[in-house]
Amino acid sequence: MAINRRQWLAGAAACSFAGSVSPALARSEPGLEEMISQMLLLGFIGSGPDTTGAQQVAEHLSNRRVGGVLFLRHNVRSREGAEGSAALFREADPAAWMAIDQEGGLVQRLSRDLGYTSIPRASQVVEEYGLEGAEGLYAIGARELKAAGFNMNLAPVADVHEDGNAVIGRHGRAYGTDGEAISAYASRFIDAFNSEDVACVIKHFPGHGRSRGDSHDGFVDITATWSESELDPFARLIDSGHAKFVMGGHLTHQELDPTGVPVTFSRPVLTGILRERLGYKGVIMTDDLDMGAIRSHYDQRSAVIQSIQAGNDVIMMSNSAAPNMDLPQQFVSWVMQAIEAGDVLEDEIVQSYQRIMAAKARFSLD
Repeated sequence: MAINRRQWLAGAAACSFAGSVSPALARSEPGLEEMISQMLLLGFIGSGPDTTGAQQVAEHLSNRRVGGVLFLRHNVRSREGAEGSAALFREADPAAWMAIDQEGGLVQRLSRDLGYTSIPRASQVVEEYGLEGAEGLYAIGARELKAAGFNMNLAPVADVHEDGNAVIGRHGRAYGTDGEAISAYASRFIDAFNSEDVACVIKHFPGHGRSRGDSHDGFVDITATWSESELDPFARLIDSGHAKFVMGGHLTHQELDPTGVPVTFSRPVLTGILRERLGYKGVIMTDDLDMGAIRSHYDQRSAVIQSIQAGNDVIMMSNSAAPNMDLPQQFVSWVMQAIEAGDVLEDEIVQSYQRIMAAKARFSLD
């Protein structure tokens, strides 16, 4: 291959993340299978460290079969259970991502009911707190999230607001309709969490705010409703250096990609627009491949391979629809087979690994 594995650390240093790679992360000459494993963000069934699902994930982490763990609502039934699971996983692999949705409002897994500070929804932050108030509010949320054992927040939303939108607008998840205002609030959010060494994942590229449907249930076609202005918040966050992780949406756009595949699988959108046109150099992450939009139309192997072919670095799989704790081994096998068949380029796996490891170095996961 063109990139020698001995050069991976040098390549990582050239990425957009500053900082040195810690000894825990800078293991010499990782094998290709280990590189692939780092691309998987795995969910689980269980709500505490003693559950079977949590114990199985810990075993995968100990054997470096996954790059991180996804916590969904069913994993956060109690404060003790969620924090205990996160502690178990950190012990198994201190360099693993502990990812959770903590936007505020409707989407706040560590909620007031469990003893955490309630973070208002984005629209309320704009109306009642303003930029200065947002800084203090998000600083509290960031400290609590870090103290609970998490180092990745699947937020903020950079979508535009529209009242008729079922998944963003209805729940006040957007900061407004203007790209400059959206990016201003999103950057305050990111700064607060980054200051606590918590990575933030900006979503849902190229824009879910004017869609007519919810991608949790099925494909959402944004061809007739999407406009170029929806790229503006993302572009501003990229230009300001705030975008270290970007999540694409399970959205279709016939003009941006006439093949009709969702953005998750679209190289013209993720590589063409996000990387080449907007100049993004950070990590690209899928939304959950277990969501109805994907699960109803693709088998898991196909979804994984097409996600990687499109340019995704991190593949999120909640593993909740049909739990399979051998999924990490299957994930590696599918990708290795695709490389051998010439369907996935080994160079691109190495580049994804470099971006992931540079991000882990940036957020001090050691």
